[in-house]
Amino acid sequence: MRVEIFDPELCCTSGVCGSAPDPTLIRVEEMLEQLKAEGATVARYQMSRQATAFTENPTVYRTLLESGTAALPITAIDGVVQFVGRYPTYAELHGTRASSGREA
Repeated sequence: MRVEIFDPELCCTSGVCGSAPDPTLIRVEEMLEQLKAEGATVARYQMSRQATAFTENPTVYRTLLESGTAALPITAIDGVVQFVGRYPTYAELHGTRASSGREA
């Protein structure tokens, strides 16, 4: 499974920095580390750092043209956009994996 997260602008690559990081970003970072430990390939992109990633996925690009950066974060699983405007939960990612025929 390949998980790609197209993030809104964050203070650093994970958003988990500073004296009071957002608990949602902490949860996402922990979830991604768990997925990596399970063998998933994980990538996170920010427009100011990896702009081409936002144009290489046609659905991400179209969503941004239609809705602007308010659509972020966007999560793609194996190249297919699955979540827009919010970060998925660990259970949702495993549900996506199971429904596509890949075991968790």
